[in-house]
Amino acid sequence: MSHGGSHAPHAQEQHGLTPRQYIGLGLALTVITIVELGASLWVDLGDLLIPVLIVLSAVKFIAVVAFFMHLYYEPQLLTRVFVGSFVLATGVLIALLALFWTDITDLLNGV
Repeated sequence: MSHGGSHAPHAQEQHGLTPRQYIGLGLALTVITIVELGASLWVDLGDLLIPVLIVLSAVKFIAVVAFFMHLYYEPQLLTRVFVGSFVLATGVLIALLALFWTDITDLLNGV
């Protein structure tokens, strides 16, 4: 049975990634996780360890939210609300790390 009207047939609109793209994204997230483990367990980055881990975790978080949770395909307002909240949370995290950094390092050094 055919629908009447003047609507032209169109391809189904894709909302999300293809299976191949999801696998590629999963592999990229796996590689980032391996780099995080390597940075924290086997490579001595000194004082750069925490900033490197924060950046790598932020990249993974943004990728998961954007593509697995489909924020990339939602209206621009939702993306702005998310990004604003993310920036605020990151600022609070960095402020708390700066505030308690000496307490953390003293605890880790056994002082």
